[in-house]
Amino acid sequence: MILALFVATLVPLVILYIIYTLDLYKTGTFKYVLLCVVCGIAAYLVARQINYELYMHSILKRKEIIRYAAPVIEETLKALVLIYLVRRPNFTYFVDGAIYGFAAGIGFAVVENYEYLAGLQGAGLGLAISRVLSSNLIHASASATIGIAFGLGRFERPLRRVLVMVAGWLMAILLHSIFNHITLAVSGGMLLVYAAVLGLGAAGLIAFVISRGLAEEKSWIEEKLGDADRVTQKEAAMVQKLSNLQEILAPLAERFGAQKAEQIEKFLVIQARLGILRKTLDKLNDEKMRTAVEKQMADLRTQMDDARRAVGSYCMLYLRNIFPEDASPLWGILEQRIQEKIAARPTTGGANLFAKLGERVAKPAEPTPNQDPPAGQT
Repeated sequence: MILALFVATLVPLVILYIIYTLDLYKTGTFKYVLLCVVCGIAAYLVARQINYELYMHSILKRKEIIRYAAPVIEETLKALVLIYLVRRPNFTYFVDGAIYGFAAGIGFAVVENYEYLAGLQGAGLGLAISRVLSSNLIHASASATIGIAFGLGRFERPLRRVLVMVAGWLMAILLHSIFNHITLAVSGGMLLVYAAVLGLGAAGLIAFVISRGLAEEKSWIEEKLGDADRVTQKEAAMVQKLSNLQEILAPLAERFGAQKAEQIEKFLVIQARLGILRKTLDKLNDEKMRTAVEKQMADLRTQMDDARRAVGSYCMLYLRNIFPEDASPLWGILEQRIQEKIAARPTTGGANLFAKLGERVAKPAEPTPNQDPPAGQT
C-alpha cells in the first residue's frame, strides 16, 4: 500500500513537472501552478460531495452520474481557478492555460487516487499504475483543454471570447464522458489498454499543442523584441537561441561559473517575456488588461536592467560575441532581400550606383603617368 500511494502521488507530479518544463519562456509562474494543484484538490472534495448527494437522494443512478453528471460537475469545478487566472497579466497565452489546467487536473486526480486505493486495498500497486496511465491523464488533459480555450479566447471580443471558452469547456466534458463510458463498457485487460491509449494520447496532444504555442511565441519575440524595451540587436539574437539554452550556457558556466550562467538564463528569459508581452498588447481588446500588461512590462524592464548589471559588462561582451550580427533570422531575411534588389538592377543602360561601386571595388586603381608606383613595385 505504501508503494502504491507513492506511485499514485509521485508519478502524476513528475508528469506535471515535465509539462511545466515545456514552458521555455517561463510565462507560467510556479506559484500559480501550485495554486492550480490546490484548487484541483478542492474541486475533487466538492465534486465528490455533489455526486454523493445526487446518488443518495436518488436524483441520478450511479452509472448516470459517472457517464453524464460527473464530467460536467468535475470539469466545471476544475475550471473555476482558470476563470480567475485568465484575467491576470501573467496569463500570457494558451501555453499558460494548458499548464495551469493540467496542474488543476493533476491535483484532482491525486486525491481521487487515494480514495480508490483506500476502497480497493487488494488492488494496490496495479491499481495505482493503471490510474496514473489513464484517468489521471484524462483529468489533467481535459482541464488543460479548458485552459487552452481560455488562453485563445483571451484576445477575442466579449461575445466571441465566451463562445471560445464554452467550446473548450464542452470539449473537456466530452473527453471526460467518453473515457467514463469506456470504463463502464469494457472490462478485464482490455479496459487498461483502452484507458491507457486514451489517457496517453490526450496528454501527448496537450504536449503537442504547447509546442505549437511556443513556436508562435518565438515568432512574437522575433517580431517585437528590440529598442522599445531597451534590448539590443545582439541580445535579441541571443533570446532566439533559448531553445538551445543548455548548449549556450555550458561553456559560459565553465568559464564564469554556474551562478553566472543562472544569471544569464534569467536575463534572457526576462527579455523573451518582454517580447511576448509586447505582442500581447497588440492583441488584447480589454483596456483594463492592457493597463495591467503595461505595468508588468515596466516591472520586467527594471528586472532586466538589474539582471544585466548582475551579469556584468565583461560577461555580457563575451556572451554577445558568441552570436554574429546576422544571428537573428529577421536580419538574415533583410540582407537576402537587399542582395536580391541589387542583383535585379540593370548593369547597363543608365546610371547604376551599386553596379559602378562594385566595379570600382573589384578593379584596382591604376596609377596615373606622373604617379609613383606603390612601394615594392617596379
